Order: sequence, then structure tokens, then C-alpha cells
Amino acid sequence: MFCNQCGSDISDNAKFCSACGSAVAPVSKTSAAPPPAAQPDTGAPQFVLRPRFIGWKILLGLPLYAFLGFWGAMFFGGFGEAFSPSNRGFGSGPPRSVPCGLALFLGVPLIAYLAGKLTYAKTEYRFYKDRLEYAEGFWTIENKTIRYDRIVEVSMRRGVIQKAYNLGTIFLATPAGAPGGKTASGIQVKDIENPEDVYAALQKLIGIKSR
Repeated sequence: MFCNQCGSDISDNAKFCSACGSAVAPVSKTSAAPPPAAQPDTGAPQFVLRPRFIGWKILLGLPLYAFLGFWGAMFFGGFGEAFSPSNRGFGSGPPRSVPCGLALFLGVPLIAYLAGKLTYAKTEYRFYKDRLEYAEGFWTIENKTIRYDRIVEVSMRRGVIQKAYNLGTIFLATPAGAPGGKTASGIQVKDIENPEDVYAALQKLIGIKSR
């Protein structure tokens, strides 16, 4: 037997340890050691995915940009006309509303394009044997790890534009997250190339079937 306080070797019928004097509950020499805690896989990822950015999709927001340009022309342009120190009246020269409207009409989609491109460039999904690690975002960077045993559902969605470019979005849902991956407990692997192949590979790697 061994002393469970200091680990010294003691006789089988001892009630006190001869080394430290503690009353002991002897532990058998042949007792099996508890299994080691599961350690994360430290090897290289099985595969790494990155989304593809389709820049021209910002053109889908043209109605919104036009509205912002018109609103900016009316508000900021009119405000400048009325309170400018050199104001000579609304009909006395080129209206200031035109550059204000153009600045919003052209500036907003430009900012949206750059932000989207930089966000996609910073996004990466790394699939290991036991977990997914991902980093995404540009303005706000998010890093997260999800173990496969926490994933309860895998689903895929492909929009019209995604089909044209052979892209798709794969949703990985956890018990606290919705299948759409819209909560902090879920994740969407968005705008991935060859989504059918990736979907099949993820099902095999994670070990669950889609519902």
C-alpha cells in the first residue's frame, strides 16, 4: 500500500503512515490510475477554409445609396447654403447640395466595399481533428473555438449569386445556437468554394449527419 498523504510505501494493514504519521486510507499499488484528461490536438489542421469576396454585390445596395445621396444633398447642402458666411441666396451660384450628395452616393459604397474586402481577407476557418478554430472580422475581430462534440447539426445554404460562383454557406449549430448560426453559440462558414465537397468532408470529420 501507499500513503495517500505523502506517497510513502506502507504495510497493507497499517493505519498510520510511518513516514508522516498521518492516518491514511491506503491505496492499492495495483489500483488503476485515472485516465488522463483529453488534450486538444496540437497537430496541423486537417484543412483550412477562407471565404471568397464578390465585390460587385455592393451594387445591390444602389437604391439605398441613391436615397442617402438625395438625403445628403437636401440636408447638408441646404444647411451649408443657408449658413455659409458667403451666402448670397439659393440661386446665386452652383448649389452646394451637389457635392454633398455625390460624396454620400459614392463614399458609402466605397467604404462598404473596402470593409467587406478587408473582413473577408482576415477571415479563416481552421478544422482540426477535434475542433474548429476561426477568426473573422476587420472592424471587430472575433476568435472562437468550437469542439466537434458540441456541434449538433450541419446544414448548407446556397443563394442565387453563390450558385453562379460555386459558393455556399455551411452552418454549424451548437445546442445554444440556432441552425442559422446567428447566435454567439453557432457559426456560419460563409461563401466557401466547392461547398458540396466541403459539406461532405465536414460531415465525415465532425461525425454527424445533417437533419
